[in-house]
Amino acid sequence: MSGENRLPDVAGRMLDGARERGIADVRVAAVRSRNVSVVWRTNRVDKIQESSRLGVTLSLYLDGRYTTSTTNDLRPEAVDRFLDSSVALCRAMTPDPHRTITDPALYEGRSEADLELFDPTIAQVTAEQRKELAAAMEAAALEAAGDKAIQAETTCEDDESELYQVHSNGFEGSQRGSYFGAWAEVSLQDEGDKRPSGSYGATVRRRTELPGAELLGRKAAEYGLFRVGARKIDSARRTMLIENRAVSRILGYLLAAVSGRALQQKQSFLEGRVGEPFGSAPLTLLDDPLLPGGVGSRLFDGEGISAKPLSLFEAGVFRNFYLETYYAKKLSLPPTTGGRSNLVLPPGGKSLEELVAGIADGVLVRGFIGGNSNSTTGDFSTGVYGTRIEGGKLTHAVAEMNVAGNHKEFWKSLVEVGNDPWLYGSLRVPSLVFDGVQFSGL
Repeated sequence: MSGENRLPDVAGRMLDGARERGIADVRVAAVRSRNVSVVWRTNRVDKIQESSRLGVTLSLYLDGRYTTSTTNDLRPEAVDRFLDSSVALCRAMTPDPHRTITDPALYEGRSEADLELFDPTIAQVTAEQRKELAAAMEAAALEAAGDKAIQAETTCEDDESELYQVHSNGFEGSQRGSYFGAWAEVSLQDEGDKRPSGSYGATVRRRTELPGAELLGRKAAEYGLFRVGARKIDSARRTMLIENRAVSRILGYLLAAVSGRALQQKQSFLEGRVGEPFGSAPLTLLDDPLLPGGVGSRLFDGEGISAKPLSLFEAGVFRNFYLETYYAKKLSLPPTTGGRSNLVLPPGGKSLEELVAGIADGVLVRGFIGGNSNSTTGDFSTGVYGTRIEGGKLTHAVAEMNVAGNHKEFWKSLVEVGNDPWLYGSLRVPSLVFDGVQFSGL
């Protein structure tokens, strides 16, 4: 990425141009990014992709009218045309009194902490190193899968980006970040025409935090082997232990009801529940944008609201919605923030193995397949695969099973939390144990 910092100049031109055209309230975000990825398959490079981008997003507010437009063409004549068309579009919109630029009071109190979002060693990563990492993951996956291996595919990726954001009412902020990702997937031969697959990967801010190629490849194979010989079991209510890296699906279903949009549209089963018990005592969930090195960490959100930890659930009690300015105004509520950063659920005292040992009759859910969740009613249903737990021991693979319930009751059945928060993404959530979950199978 070029050392010449053009972002403030580009953003300033857009801001000045919009104001010269009669728009008083303007928000500009200028972004520069570079991404490189390598896909490796059958002992050779399958695809190499490199992309760079320098672009601007322009948001305009005029007497309740609002538009947002994006351009990558930053030639002077193109910028003028872009500004003319963006302003004309804004003037043509139907006014909405709730559409206003962010209150400057929300810019105050911004943290000055170094969130450790950028790793300067990204400039030293070579094409050969990417290939070596991808190849080593494939070799490890195929070796671990043994004679059941059909094929492995691996991907490694690195990305760096820089943001400069400025508003006409006093906000100015910048952020520079990087991330490194590596993933492996392996296909296996099972009985008949069954082809189970396993995958494993990680995304981190700093290159040294990325797990080694051997571990990533081996874990992908292990998760495939966990699915070999899978079968249905009888329908019944059982204990469900969700592995840390799989929790994101069920948690995402819950958080769909935490958005300001869902609340305003009467599509949230959490409406009217702020300050009331919702789940069991182990349900404590914090949105923490100031987590050092967090994949979702930030000093401010897209509206410029200064980042602060936001309690979503505290010992089972629901505390806050995600409220951006627009929906907060429509609901006559104070804004919080427009969306998620890092989700943190405090760990418990037991390892995954210890949690398994404490379950007499259950399923260790390693992943979800398909499914749906209704954020209005709370009803959900989704397919699962994993491993049967009998008498505190893992016995055989389970597949073609379905779990169903309602979030308003389901989260009351959370009985235990593991000590193994997932470290390779924006969800720092450990394995979770739920009692009495309805499994449908035979």
